[in-house]
Amino acid sequence: MLLYAFEAVIIGGMGSFWGTFAGGIALGIAQQIGFYFDPGWGIWLGHVLFLGRADREAAGLLPQNRLMLY
Repeated sequence: MLLYAFEAVIIGGMGSFWGTFAGGIALGIAQQIGFYFDPGWGIWLGHVLFLGRADREAAGLLPQNRLMLY
């Protein structure tokens, strides 16, 4: 359970309550879609969403600060 909370925070953005909320919703939806196809895919699809989002943008969905790193 703690791993899912960590993934929701990272997906949504550290320090952003609404980002974490949106990350948790996105993670739950991804897992439910995976469980619809096969029981083993639910957790796997949630981890894939986490890794894909962390790979694309480390700030998350709704970051607290919008820093431009060049």
